[in-house]
Amino acid sequence: MTYDSKHVKMLNPKEGYDLVFDKYWEYHSYLDGFDNFAFSRFLPRGRDNLRIVDLWSWDGRLYKSLSDLRFIRYVACDISEKLLSKHPDKVEKIVCDLESPLPFDDDSFDLAVSFFVIEHLSNIESFFEEIYRILDKDWTFILWYFFQRRSFEWKVWKDTFKIKIYNHRLEDVLKYWKNAGFEVNTLPVKEKGNLIWNIFVFEKN
Repeated sequence: MTYDSKHVKMLNPKEGYDLVFDKYWEYHSYLDGFDNFAFSRFLPRGRDNLRIVDLWSWDGRLYKSLSDLRFIRYVACDISEKLLSKHPDKVEKIVCDLESPLPFDDDSFDLAVSFFVIEHLSNIESFFEEIYRILDKDWTFILWYFFQRRSFEWKVWKDTFKIKIYNHRLEDVLKYWKNAGFEVNTLPVKEKGNLIWNIFVFEKN
């Protein structure tokens, strides 16, 4: 995975991640070191019977940091059925497109997490509204947003490609969340003085 600037074909997320589903684990160490699980301080530890949904759950990387929570339901939701196949058998796996209405009832979850996601979505406003709908009152959504200006270049066998991303402005992200009804807390993370990503913690009151 590189940021090579030469022209390569651009795939939509389902096409792209179906191709890399069996390689994504190779980047766990890089990703774990990059985010250092800084979001863990916001997890609702000490609470029982949690209902958790991991939206755009990839191959289950986040599950290892959430599995010690006391939950009664854990749902992994991703656009790639092949990535979902990498999750533990005890996880409830649902194929879903986050740009469409989510296949869950109102007030279905206590905690929602979503990492490396909104840069792949064109319509983030409707996504935020759906998150608000499926979260129960007084519960939390944690979003990890990386300021990714260029698409990664993937190489799978002899195939080279990039996966489409959208560069959403920070002010738009915050505006849409507030319009959806959330209380928003932001934890900016910088590297060498440059803002590279944010942890957003949204609370439904």
